[in-house]
Amino acid sequence: MLMVSKIKSKFNKIAAVAVWIVIWQIVCELTGLELVLASPVKVFLSLAEHLAQREFYVSAAGSFLHITAGFAAAFFAACIIGAAAGRYRLLKDFLAPAVILMQSLPVASFIIILLIWFGSKNVAAYISFIVVFPMIYNGVIAGIANIDAKLVEMAQVFGISPLRRIRCIYIAQVAPFVEANLKSALGMCWKAGVSAEVIGLVSNSVGEQLYYSKLYLLTADLFAWSLAVVVMSFAFEKVFIILAASAVRWLRRLL
Repeated sequence: MLMVSKIKSKFNKIAAVAVWIVIWQIVCELTGLELVLASPVKVFLSLAEHLAQREFYVSAAGSFLHITAGFAAAFFAACIIGAAAGRYRLLKDFLAPAVILMQSLPVASFIIILLIWFGSKNVAAYISFIVVFPMIYNGVIAGIANIDAKLVEMAQVFGISPLRRIRCIYIAQVAPFVEANLKSALGMCWKAGVSAEVIGLVSNSVGEQLYYSKLYLLTADLFAWSLAVVVMSFAFEKVFIILAASAVRWLRRLL
């Protein structure tokens, strides 16, 4: 029964995507404005053409490496610093203005500031870090704040080792809060990272290709590169979530 439900769910998702593609094609046929809205056929043909070119993989790899580096650095820094801030109120209060600034200041403002300070080379990594850090940090803080104090007291009374407390109490209690913010963080880091590449005109990046597609009114190419970003973001999200779940299970066995 569970297998049938999963198959039905996947079929419904595929059917929904197919319906939207048909609607897209119909709108293109009715308007006839290929310069404004390229048809799905032309977009897929453009994507297939790019997939046969070395330039596509160089640009995709450049964006992937920078955005992934920024995300990974933000994730691990937020977990470590968030755990410390959850334990020590003074550190939490000290970091509060910086975290609020990361959350409140528009991404475009950060991009321009970083371009002035550091240039365009690593701007996607910096922006990914700035976007992701507060989301994971707040998840860790919320998780620690919601840890049942009675469980901690019980662990102390029965003399449970610190490592076992981390495994059985802290990781178990904090992980769901981090996971709740993880998908949003994964999606946002790609949106912000590619936006930074477009504004900074970063060489060998997807953002650079999007900029030139817009500049020369290559609408099919613009949609094709956008579709490539969606696929890369989706694949990265799935792989990272699997790796994160595996890491949590490994830590629980190790500690």
